[in-house]
Amino acid sequence: MMDENKLFNTFLSDGEGFTTELGIILLKLEKQPEDKDLLNRAFRNAHSLKSEASFLKQQDIIDITHSMETIFDKYKNSEKILDSKIIDELLLSLDKIKEIFDFLKQGKSKSKDENDTFSSRGILMEGTPLLTDFEKILLVESKERGEKFYRLIFELEDSAPLKYPKAYLLISNLEQKVNVIRTIPSFGEEEDELYRRMSIYFTCNIKESEIYDSVNVDQVESIKLVPLLYESFLDESDIIPITDIIDSNKLPVKISVSKLDQFSNYVDELKIQIYRLKRMKKSTGQRIDEDFNFQIDSLSELSTGLEQLVKDISMITLEDSFSSMGRYIRDLAKELGKEAVLELEGCNIKVERRAGEIISEIILHIIRNSVDHGLESPEIRTSLGKTGFGNIKISADRVNDKLNIVISDDGMGVNTDRIQEIAEFKGLIDADIKEFDLLSILTHPGVSTRDNANTISGRGIGLDIVDQKIKQFENGELKITTTKGEGTSIMLSIPGGFTLSTFQLVRCGSTVLAVPHKSIESIIETDQDSYDSNDEGFLFFNGNPVFTIDGRSLSTDRTPGEEYGLILQHLDSTGLFLVDEILFKKDIAEERLTLIIEENQYLYKVSTNNIHADYMYLNPAIITM
Repeated sequence: MMDENKLFNTFLSDGEGFTTELGIILLKLEKQPEDKDLLNRAFRNAHSLKSEASFLKQQDIIDITHSMETIFDKYKNSEKILDSKIIDELLLSLDKIKEIFDFLKQGKSKSKDENDTFSSRGILMEGTPLLTDFEKILLVESKERGEKFYRLIFELEDSAPLKYPKAYLLISNLEQKVNVIRTIPSFGEEEDELYRRMSIYFTCNIKESEIYDSVNVDQVESIKLVPLLYESFLDESDIIPITDIIDSNKLPVKISVSKLDQFSNYVDELKIQIYRLKRMKKSTGQRIDEDFNFQIDSLSELSTGLEQLVKDISMITLEDSFSSMGRYIRDLAKELGKEAVLELEGCNIKVERRAGEIISEIILHIIRNSVDHGLESPEIRTSLGKTGFGNIKISADRVNDKLNIVISDDGMGVNTDRIQEIAEFKGLIDADIKEFDLLSILTHPGVSTRDNANTISGRGIGLDIVDQKIKQFENGELKITTTKGEGTSIMLSIPGGFTLSTFQLVRCGSTVLAVPHKSIESIIETDQDSYDSNDEGFLFFNGNPVFTIDGRSLSTDRTPGEEYGLILQHLDSTGLFLVDEILFKKDIAEERLTLIIEENQYLYKVSTNNIHADYMYLNPAIITM
């Protein structure tokens, strides 16, 4: 029997993919409602989501996706086109599905005893099975041959004797004409009642009437033949040439961010140990033989390779980072009585996921300004000879080891006269200056062309935040060009590498420490009643060993005075590190960061671009001592 919990996790993961894709398609359909290919893709995604929901008896999702499926089917087979009202209804339906998935994800963390909603679900024999790698290969081969994919369900009469042999015979007859992928239940246990009802997944090129004839024999009570979509059983990454699967082992593997961070911690620890060995080699001079030198150099090469592997795995495309922005732009524009669409160009470039998050945050502020300040209402745009829809475009490319991202709109452009008036009023420029640095004014805190702030803008912090965030990238640049009546373009230029590490800065006494954020499970306020000790005299807090900047803490008559603690995880260890003050988070480009190991093996001096920082790096390995 299949692991139901594993199947449910797969359903949650697949469901997120289907809903994301549906959202993107719906936004494209609003701009291109006559596009039948988009309607077909929308129908397939809704159908696939409904199929998986049916297996786990998620009736709410089944009902919603069935309604969506009906709409897509109606319009893809007629000359009528979707209007914005129907798109709104479909997007609202999609929001409801996402809410259900959020609820299911919250419930997923509960045990089966705590959550009857999940533990009560049995596995239906006609449900969607989780295919093995080999079965996926068979299915990919069939798809390449252009075969149709079916599920056949038959039931034998209650009175039928020897159900196991009868079912076996029926399958054997069917296999003469089709390619069987999976039977449920599989043959093995000769327990008759197991085989009264069977599901067979298969592919073929024969007529459906021939399929029926193969199993429509004596003592068969009912037959149900259901056409299936390959996409319901194969991820996009599975649908590749079969030779590639066999020769290159390209079947997909999913890894969580927490596991990736754990992998990264092991690599960091390996690098540190290798560095210590190199220092030992220098201090001992000629006493270390050539073989030892060779081994150290080999380990160093291996650690470098592992580090690069971690970076490669953690990379995401800009398109993935921007996937939700189309919906955001659309909804924001509607709130302002406008209409807008998003276009992406060249956004298949990969960046490290943290860099992607920061870039997305930056662009979010820019597109908010574009929609609010730049784009005109549909009526004004039409009177100016423009389309009723405002266009926002995000394009990206690499030039001379720099990532350039341009966010442009076809709106009214920046009102430079108004900006100059505001700059003069605030004393940022002299009144007699005819030319001024537009960007420096727009990024100055408190500058806004809106007289009254609303929930979207007017407080003058949008481009100010953009400017601050772009400076988190060493040598990052911001440029703006604008033409009255034609629109505005803002370019972000970011140096190569795009790998950022996030640190939590804390204070211990007079020392400021930078702690890798990925190693922090939580930040807590310490409670004096939660301390105790073991037989060896070591101090514990709620069962966690306690550490300070000086190392492992022993129990004394005095309760620690630190008000805060970091619950750190490193490798397989967990511990509480005590601090006096929680400061702020800081993102640092790894390429610019240098750690200088001192005599204390857990505290390192830090330099960025060869400039010594005013904080020290805390190696989270301190909790393993």
